[in-house]
Amino acid sequence: MDQYLIYLRKSRQDQDKELQTGNFDTLQRHRDALLALAKQHGYTIAYIFEEVVSGDTIAERPEMQKLLAAVETGEYAGVLVMEVPRLARGNTRDQGTVAETFQYSETKIITPDKIYDPSDEADEEYFEFGLFMSRREYKAINRRLQRGRMASLNEGKYIAGTAPYGYCKVKIPHQRGYTLEIDPTQAETVHEIFRLYTVGDPQPDGTTEPIGSTGIANLLNARGVLSPGGIKWTATAVRDIIKNPTYAGYLRWSYRPVKKQMVDGKVVITAPVNQDMPLRKGVHPPIISEDTWAAARSVISSRSHAPVPNNKQLTNPLAGLVYCSTCGRSMVQIHKKGKSPMLICPTAKCPTVSSLRSVVESTLLGCLQDWLRGYRIQLPEPSNTDDSGIKAAERNLAKANRDLAALQKQKGSLYDLLEQGTYTQEVFLERSRVLAGRTAEAEANIKALSAHLSAIREAENTRKSMVPRIKHVLELYPALDSPDEKNALLRTVLDHAIYSKTVGGRYQESDMRLYVFPKIVGPKSHL
Repeated sequence: MDQYLIYLRKSRQDQDKELQTGNFDTLQRHRDALLALAKQHGYTIAYIFEEVVSGDTIAERPEMQKLLAAVETGEYAGVLVMEVPRLARGNTRDQGTVAETFQYSETKIITPDKIYDPSDEADEEYFEFGLFMSRREYKAINRRLQRGRMASLNEGKYIAGTAPYGYCKVKIPHQRGYTLEIDPTQAETVHEIFRLYTVGDPQPDGTTEPIGSTGIANLLNARGVLSPGGIKWTATAVRDIIKNPTYAGYLRWSYRPVKKQMVDGKVVITAPVNQDMPLRKGVHPPIISEDTWAAARSVISSRSHAPVPNNKQLTNPLAGLVYCSTCGRSMVQIHKKGKSPMLICPTAKCPTVSSLRSVVESTLLGCLQDWLRGYRIQLPEPSNTDDSGIKAAERNLAKANRDLAALQKQKGSLYDLLEQGTYTQEVFLERSRVLAGRTAEAEANIKALSAHLSAIREAENTRKSMVPRIKHVLELYPALDSPDEKNALLRTVLDHAIYSKTVGGRYQESDMRLYVFPKIVGPKSHL
């Protein structure tokens, strides 16, 4: 029995109509119309794809990707859609992808007005022409939309999607468009950021000294103030606020315009900062004064935020391998003249206590030695190898495959019941959706079990290979002098290590703990 698919997508015009009227659902209306069309022609609907996200390209439309993948199989006789432009309004490449997918699979496109047969040359040309005209219409609509947005921007209205920190986006009374309204609580934080950055906090001697973005972030985090994303503040988040002219009463647009480039046959999308971005005066109230904005610009231009060139020779053999258990940052080395190198956490006011690098280094090597000794004891002889874990995974995978086969057999029975009239089309669709969900779960389960079985096999092979590798590291490490060589050698067997220490001091017993994670595929092991 031939099976058909339904594809539903809401256009921008549909969204605008829903906002204006607010009394209907476009997808529901189109779904009812296409189900009635299927009933009229006696089509059996296997699945309905509903696009609930807005996107101009196939890459931005996940349901369209699933539809094309289904059509590529050639298992479906046709796709029901309200009109051809619902399938593709993107660029020429997307239109070609849609046209070729339907053509090579010989899948019909069925609309309430016409049935397009890709094997018919006239229908093929008509379909391609329809895609071309829909693209032209899309571009015309997009040009009108952009002109309207620029007109609103020139009038001082806010046209971005979300309001910046410190503001709320509100509808302008008695006219089209939006503006910004000050959020008193957040605006106080914005005031504080600009004050600290341009003036600073008063010192005991009566002077003031401006605070950098990192210091401001630490200060706000210490006060428990959340960033715009609802997490801790970072120096970057602080600088983003300082650089935003919206707080001075201006509007910016095309601050990070999307740039597309063809690199090695693939489209690469970037969003570089537009240094020549024009500013427009907005109708929204400013949070800071023009003088404060000018002072902040002066301060930020006098400071360098360029990345530091990484051309120094490595001096810490544990660099990038040992992480703080409290904040998760990589431990760094400090080396004062006349003193032994220390490993410390770079996070300000982190309670983790530092240690001598040599102590951490020897502890790490000791952990690897202990792991090697323990693994040799536990490693069974080849003749007595216990593969129960692998065999159990294989049994689970075989059972999952049998379950999927049973579900596929039930799917065939559904169509038989539909032909016999036992199921109405509505009941059939409901049962089909439930069965499709169970089938998807079964396929996902098979995929997970297959990955688990592969991981177990690979982990077993990796563990066995770790014995000679760790032995090689322990033998070679003491003979190396270069921190670079030591670091590279450790990375051959070590994924990372977690460092913990809360008690320090010359005359106090240390509570240092080091959790070492070797490079073993599958679940991590710690020492």
